Amino acid sequence: MRTPPLSLCMIIQNEARHLGQCLSSVKGLVSEIIIADTGSADGSAEIARSFGARVIEVPWEHDFAKARNLTLRQASCPWILVLDADEAAAGWRQEDLQQLLNATAVQGYFLPFIHYVGSSAGGEYVTDNVCRLFRNDPGILFHGTIHEEAASSIWALPGGRVAYADLPIFHYGYVDEELLLKNKASRNLNLIRAALQLDPQSYSLRYALGTEYYQQGQYSAAADVLLPLLDETPAGYGYTADIWLKTAYALQAAGRIQAARAVYTRGMALYPDFTDLLESYARLLLEAGELQEAYRHVLAALRSGDTSRRYPSSSGSGTSRTSLLAGQVSERLYLYEQAKEHYTQAVRFTPDLTAAWEALVPLCLLSGDADRLTALTAEAGAALPPATLRLLVPAALNARAAGWLQALTGTARLPAPVRRVLQVLPDMLRQHEDHPAVAARLERLLPEPGPGQPFIHGYLWAWACRSGDTAAAQHWLGSLAGCRPGLPAVAQLLPEARTAAPQPGAAGSAPGAAPDAAPPPAAADLAYAAQLLLQAGAWGSLLGLYRSAGPQLQWTHLPQPVLCGLLQAPAAVQVQWCSIYEEQEHLYNTPAGPAEWLMYAAIASSCGRLPLLEPAAEQALRGSGSKAVLIGLAYYRLLLADRAAAAMPMPAGSIPWLLLVRSAAGEGWRSTQSAGSSGRPV
Repeated sequence: MRTPPLSLCMIIQNEARHLGQCLSSVKGLVSEIIIADTGSADGSAEIARSFGARVIEVPWEHDFAKARNLTLRQASCPWILVLDADEAAAGWRQEDLQQLLNATAVQGYFLPFIHYVGSSAGGEYVTDNVCRLFRNDPGILFHGTIHEEAASSIWALPGGRVAYADLPIFHYGYVDEELLLKNKASRNLNLIRAALQLDPQSYSLRYALGTEYYQQGQYSAAADVLLPLLDETPAGYGYTADIWLKTAYALQAAGRIQAARAVYTRGMALYPDFTDLLESYARLLLEAGELQEAYRHVLAALRSGDTSRRYPSSSGSGTSRTSLLAGQVSERLYLYEQAKEHYTQAVRFTPDLTAAWEALVPLCLLSGDADRLTALTAEAGAALPPATLRLLVPAALNARAAGWLQALTGTARLPAPVRRVLQVLPDMLRQHEDHPAVAARLERLLPEPGPGQPFIHGYLWAWACRSGDTAAAQHWLGSLAGCRPGLPAVAQLLPEARTAAPQPGAAGSAPGAAPDAAPPPAAADLAYAAQLLLQAGAWGSLLGLYRSAGPQLQWTHLPQPVLCGLLQAPAAVQVQWCSIYEEQEHLYNTPAGPAEWLMYAAIASSCGRLPLLEPAAEQALRGSGSKAVLIGLAYYRLLLADRAAAAMPMPAGSIPWLLLVRSAAGEGWRSTQSAGSSGRPV
């Protein structure tokens, strides 16, 4: 196929880092390359010539539109494509491009730009549509000293029409490293301010100034600049929707909430299907505690879906990010099944979205829906990266979810050493297992020579505790000293350690001497030990640890899949766990206290016990202000009435105790955090 009749026009200055990638992306798509070099000293011109470009030297006069227009006048093809060096055509096909150039009633095309932001290219991004492909016409020119655009000059032509073309452009210039390297923030502000001195009423320059303030997080200044523009928008102006979104969020971030609400309301009346605007307003409502209205707006955003063809947008808008927000709002409304569906959709849209997995995993496990996780894991397959698997595997182990663990073991990108360990660990989930055989299989995984992987040593220690092999437990505990120096203090709390410890009056102990008071173990070491013992099914050691540590071991501060794992323990173990809880004193006026009581109620119900609750404790729980606890107490009253009436017993699974634990823990966390916004439109 012949090369399309298209001229590529560019301006560059010291772009050797990116120019080769840019020009390679249009190989076979353009008939000529014209590059204006405004003063490169890094070999950029030589790179351009190696691709057959015609390089012209032009002075830099601090005016992007002027420099671009110089290149347009050098073009000889009937169509022109304009790119920057830090941009690249994303998988264009010759035949698609040629079909667009054959159109007779179109003078230009908006192209979808994917602007990567944050720490690295290929991650988070924002999108907009920019007119960079247009006819070679003397009347089509760029306007604007900075953030220059050509669409307005096309619209000014008789019958001028700009259509949309699905030819994406990747832009890497907003990645953090590039912003710092080129000092873009300072450069852009200086150019805009200088241009505004010459034309202080310029709509496009004021929009550019407000955008720069916005990108730099100067939200109050951005709002002051952008707000007046809402009533001055020229008819057909291409960035109107973006101005409404940025103005509303800038007001919100600056704490001017009432003004932000007014702008959101007016903006949504103009653009009722603008997904990012709907979602951003839903976040404001969520932060204000208006949960029903927040849910209504986020559902509207989901119905609108991906609107990046019509409006500026950002990664996950209308898909994974919006589904994640819908799940978060649903949970706050105690709509657990709806929340699971929303999180599931988020994962299906973006299988490596860690935040969605972090929410979905405990919600499924605590509601007894591990099968959903098994199916999703199999569905995602190779799309699950190692970073996500590092989150999922411990959750499956803590929940003792054998089926899900098997699905994770079969994922393509699971690191080989982890896969080998996971092939052994399911044996630990079985109640009646050959103890020496499991230990031998674990030991064979240790590399020779060398200290081996600490997590294998940890499992060997926990397995020795389960087996009652005190000598082996001491051996593996010693091997963990380098990476877990606080673990011996935890081990001293176990029943086997207390049995082996010298008693007062025994040999080596002075008569009447008080035992040395060892410092209490760190919370992180307690959590680590509790998870290992639970995963290994070392129930006796785990109960002993709970009895000795007392309230210092707060179960609701552990990863939530642990709570599910406790429900997999034998009924006798659960009964003992409840007895230990009932022996301890509890403070229900702390953030953790109410959630701990719900956890106790869950375990008690699981093993057929009625939770105990003294009137004073119930009054304290009611005074906690936790909605989840109030719901739990209502269930508790139903259980009391059920017991008193000797009616048909309420099914054990009918009360979502563990989900209430999750909600109560979340309420306690939110009560200690200041309100903040997330998901900023960029």
